Amino acid sequence: MDGRHDEQLRRVRAILAADADREPDSALALLGDKRFHFSPSGASFLMYGVCGRSWIAFGPPVGPAAERYGLLADFCATARRAGRRPAVYHVGDSLLPELRRLGLAVHPVGESASVPLADFALTGPARGALRRNWRRLAQRDDLSFAVLPGAGLVDELRPVSDAWLAGRPDMSFSLGGFVPGYLARLPIAVLRQRGRAVAFAALLPTPHRWGVDLLRYHPDAPPTVMDHLLVEVLHAARDRGLTSVELGLAPLSGLTGADPLCRLGRAVYGHGERWYRFRGLRRFKAKFAPVWSPRHLAAPRGWQLPLVLAQVGRLSSRPLR
Repeated sequence: MDGRHDEQLRRVRAILAADADREPDSALALLGDKRFHFSPSGASFLMYGVCGRSWIAFGPPVGPAAERYGLLADFCATARRAGRRPAVYHVGDSLLPELRRLGLAVHPVGESASVPLADFALTGPARGALRRNWRRLAQRDDLSFAVLPGAGLVDELRPVSDAWLAGRPDMSFSLGGFVPGYLARLPIAVLRQRGRAVAFAALLPTPHRWGVDLLRYHPDAPPTVMDHLLVEVLHAARDRGLTSVELGLAPLSGLTGADPLCRLGRAVYGHGERWYRFRGLRRFKAKFAPVWSPRHLAAPRGWQLPLVLAQVGRLSSRPLR
């Protein structure tokens, strides 16, 4: 990584620290796989990836809300002057008016799950299976859970991640990958069995919320270990006075439109389980009774929308250097 990018990451870390209302997944700026577009004041930024002729920003701007529209407008104008296609991926409903003002079309890409901690409990018949899965492992005396700084855990967690990947390429762009410098800056929820890590989750912290990223387990871990780990994360977040835990995107979930892209998305969601666990991922997150919120892609109109969506997939599976 060159000195210019190092300096940009230093600026990004300062902006993240100053924005108490940032989205938890804004921490993905620290992966090292993105470029940055800063506001003239230097107080806010957009992160983006380049694929083909597209500049694809991930998430909303980070920084003061008053700079949000100006930064988006400048990003789009800069891309167009360079002969590139501007797009913004993984944004909620609140940003859509600004994106439409900039001449972009918006399309839903799935739903994001957020668990409000004030209402979270394992009681009641609807939580019966989750309660049993958590209690079964909670009663074992060979398992221990902790939230620890990531800097001292990378070597311990690498075998878990390698076993989980099983030779598959790691993730990037819209999901965290096993990048030591990234993990070293995050708190990690780790579950150990007889002193050996068997499952972990990287936590994306803000003053009020946690996000969950890089959720991985070893094949030798006890059954239902992911249910147990996430319940422990929810309990730990509530004990710290946080308001919610973000479980991330269920891709292609909740597409209800009648346009061709929505119909195609519903078909892939319903029949594409052999390529990606679309329904399985949503079912897993639904166990925790989250609030579901739409997420969108904004891109130039017409045929460019599906092209950019395919490019998001390429960026998210591009090997990290």
